[in-house]
Amino acid sequence: MAQNRFKPAVEEEKPSEVKTRRRSKNTASPFFGSLNISAYFIFKNINFIFFLAFLGVIYIANSHYALKVIKEIKSIQKDLEKTSGESNSIKSDLMYESMQSRVLEKVGHMGLETLSGKPKKIEIEKRK
Repeated sequence: MAQNRFKPAVEEEKPSEVKTRRRSKNTASPFFGSLNISAYFIFKNINFIFFLAFLGVIYIANSHYALKVIKEIKSIQKDLEKTSGESNSIKSDLMYESMQSRVLEKVGHMGLETLSGKPKKIEIEKRK
C-alpha cells in the first residue's frame, strides 16, 4: 500500500515580480480596447453617425407606437365583447316579448283575441 506524503511547499511569487499589463496610450477610451479612434475619424463619419442615431430614434418611436396601438386594440375588444353581450340579452328579451302568447296577454284587456277562422279580405271597388 502507498504511503501518504506531504507535497513539497511551493514558493509564492513576490508581488513586485508580477508584470502588469499596460494599455497603450493611443486608445480613445476603454470601451474600444486597442482600437485607435481619432477625432478625425469621428468627424469624417459624423453624417453616418447621425444617420444611425436617427434610425435608432425611429426604431424606438415605432416600438412605442406599436405598444400603444396594441393597448387600444385590447380595450376596444373588451368593449366589443361587452356590447355584444348586451345585444344578445336585448335580442333574447325581444324574442320573448314578441311571442304570440305574451302579445295575447298584453292586449287581452283591449278585447283582441286570436283568430279562430280564416282572415277576411277587404276589397275596395275602383272608380272609373
